[in-house]
Amino acid sequence: MELGKPEIVSLDETSKALLADLDETTRRVREYRPLPADVVKRIEDELLGERVYSSNAIEGNGLDLRETVMVLKQGVRASTKKRDATEARNLGKAAGQLSAWIRNREACHTLDCLTGLHLILMKDVEQHAGRFRDRRVMIEGAKHQPPDHELVASLMERVLEQLAEPSDAHHLVRAAWAHWAIARIHPFFDGNGRMARLWQDLVLLQSELTCAIIRPRDRREYLDALMAADDGDFNPLVQLVAQRVSLTFDKYLTEIAKAADLGKWAGELVGEADVRIEESRKLEYMRWARKMEQLRWEFDQCASRITDASSEIQLQVRPYDLIDQTSWENLRSGQGAQRTWCFTLDARSPRKHFKYYFFFDRHYWTDADSDEDRSQQRVCLLISESSGGDDPVVLRELDNAPTRLTEVFLVDDQLVRCLRDPNGRVPVYERNVPPLRIAQDFVRDVVLNRLA
Repeated sequence: MELGKPEIVSLDETSKALLADLDETTRRVREYRPLPADVVKRIEDELLGERVYSSNAIEGNGLDLRETVMVLKQGVRASTKKRDATEARNLGKAAGQLSAWIRNREACHTLDCLTGLHLILMKDVEQHAGRFRDRRVMIEGAKHQPPDHELVASLMERVLEQLAEPSDAHHLVRAAWAHWAIARIHPFFDGNGRMARLWQDLVLLQSELTCAIIRPRDRREYLDALMAADDGDFNPLVQLVAQRVSLTFDKYLTEIAKAADLGKWAGELVGEADVRIEESRKLEYMRWARKMEQLRWEFDQCASRITDASSEIQLQVRPYDLIDQTSWENLRSGQGAQRTWCFTLDARSPRKHFKYYFFFDRHYWTDADSDEDRSQQRVCLLISESSGGDDPVVLRELDNAPTRLTEVFLVDDQLVRCLRDPNGRVPVYERNVPPLRIAQDFVRDVVLNRLA
């Protein structure tokens, strides 16, 4: 079996641009180090729950995020999901072992550390925990099958030696390569995917980056990226991991900005790369998707804070998969697309219930748009409202809507929101608005004008 080396991975222009974005984000995070202890603890506690839930869910674990967090805090209890809970507990302990290795600067790229981590991960779950497989295995539907069991130890030793040596490859490329290599060798009977993601995070954290949380809804893209790497193309995997690392770093920057009372938490991205038109569109879409996920995450945070603070009001955000690049381009060109929901916000008080649907559509120019705005085709985020069993009504079409916000879109990597002018018919655009402020203002309008 040919493993290659991280140094010979060939990157396309999109991958290079995303790595440049990540380097800039990493530089900004490093400027704040050492980070405030309360900020670090708050983020790490949240990330651990997301890491464990996401990695287990990809493998079929039946716990949701809330249940996973409860297991991590309280331990395994007798239930119909005991195996799922044990998997969550074990993965949390395995993540803690990674942190201990990094904190103690241990030389952990060894076979003993690898099998020891697998023992923690699969204890009370799999009878071969902590041991390499001793027979051939087949993966149904896979183009490339795992190597013979007699080659596992030597192949894994080569992988770990590569990771222990200095390298000119980008740290994220080395992490993605390690992820693929462990998944490709499939050294254990069970737990190989979780081990691959753990070892990837180990390489990232050793390089002062942060973990890459690959979510359950990324599963198809993730598996396709691993299959592409099997065929020698690491770009999809590098791009997916870079996107997820950047989003995790965004959470650090957001919390740092809040703690320091900064007015601006989202920094400028690296300037537009000189790439081919097709790759440029792909990069633009991925940056747009990142901003939309940031915005959706802030809405979820605001809803959770309101619900936690009130005994009368409940707000809940339900996320949907973001539209893919094809749908995004179709919307911009006016062709339309199906299944364009981004998320819903369910708002309840003892006697009132409203639901808000956030969905994507094409931005149509108005008198408030500048000539520069009119030169670009854009996808916007619109909002509709429903009460009881009534059909949803788009807020920008209502004269007496309960909120001023009618639309959000992106211009030069900055969020722009469209507000209803209470004194006239012409909408008002506010540019470079932080996602948190957009979420807070909208939630405030709903709570005070609909639920109170």
